[in-house]
Amino acid sequence: MVTPDGERFFADLHIDLVALERQKRHFCRPCLDWSERRPHLAGVIGRAICGFAFARGWVRRIDGTRALAITPPGTIGFRERFGIRPE
Repeated sequence: MVTPDGERFFADLHIDLVALERQKRHFCRPCLDWSERRPHLAGVIGRAICGFAFARGWVRRIDGTRALAITPPGTIGFRERFGIRPE
């Protein structure tokens, strides 16, 4: 369930929650990454946030792996938009 504050947050990201809720996949759930053993956000919400980051050039794929690298603009974007400092 997304709170009213969360709805505003996703609207600011131009993520359509109503459209995401209609999909047959999990809406939002935690997932433990099998290789890094660290939790991440799974489901259509996680995919939407990932798409947001790719579209802005905040992340890029590391060749030959499933891993992502955070770009310099991403470091700024994640800090300003999400209030987090990427490692």
